[in-house]
Amino acid sequence: MASPTSPSSLLHLRALRPHDLPAHPLLSPYQTATSPDLSTFMTSILSDATTFMDTTLPSTFRPGAVKSSLPSAARVQLLSREISAGEGKAEAWFARRSTHTPQPSSGNASFAEFEAGLLDEHSLHESEYTPGVFDAWKVLDWGAEIAALSRAGGEGEVGRVGEYKAVVMSVHEMCHHIPFPLLNRVFPVLILSARTPSTGPLNATSSSFIIVQIPVALPSSLASALYSSGRHRQEGDETRKRKRVVRGEYVSIERVKMVGSQIGDGVDGDMDKVVWEMATASDAKGWLPVALQKLGVPGAVVKDVGFFLKWTAEERRRKTGR
Repeated sequence: MASPTSPSSLLHLRALRPHDLPAHPLLSPYQTATSPDLSTFMTSILSDATTFMDTTLPSTFRPGAVKSSLPSAARVQLLSREISAGEGKAEAWFARRSTHTPQPSSGNASFAEFEAGLLDEHSLHESEYTPGVFDAWKVLDWGAEIAALSRAGGEGEVGRVGEYKAVVMSVHEMCHHIPFPLLNRVFPVLILSARTPSTGPLNATSSSFIIVQIPVALPSSLASALYSSGRHRQEGDETRKRKRVVRGEYVSIERVKMVGSQIGDGVDGDMDKVVWEMATASDAKGWLPVALQKLGVPGAVVKDVGFFLKWTAEERRRKTGR
């Protein structure tokens, strides 16, 4: 059976500590010589996340309501699953699935726009398109280590690790506004993203990418952390960033996949589509009852689709003038 911190069991609400993470210069005071191998750590998580989306989500989640999320032209299918305490820490998972026409038009986005907004600079863009997220503080990243790994493996492109491309791994502190009288929340997360291998018949395309977020527990003495260290109280660059926060946890797996015919000619209705799926479990901690948290999550994950499509349209107009 996998240990709680082995890669095959990391997709849960169990915060990783520095010694659970691959070696990094900023974490060295808190790590040991037995830190996980970087390549194995990343590929195992990406593989597990892909299996989750391919198998766990469709076979174990219960379909719920189908909702609108304006201005998205696509409707959003809600899904849910309860993991009992007998399987570990009890977790309430919620998921969504939406199918989009891949074109840069009102209520839609091209696959390139999905990549630019969700794969590239994921955390920064999330803070831009989600009204409740007021900061995405980068604590550290493994950019140099991944580049060295690619070179050592003889890969022809930086960021390629095995069958995965454009691999990026970092730790961010994601800050969410919570209505008064509750305190705002900071969610320290490990974020791992990559373009995933193509699958399917030879005459079909299957471009896809995946983003995995796993909770981490950061030491208060870690100088590069802003909120976990308490430095934000003096160094925050605006009033809301200097307020007290409660540290919460969330885990999420998000995948965007383009499926359909290679040429997308529409014969027999075989037009390309973009399928956007996301599954998450969270615990906001503090005085917010879990029952109330569970009531709010489905609506929040549905709204994210509309938030992203609205932001994408604004970015498109900013770049093209139309």
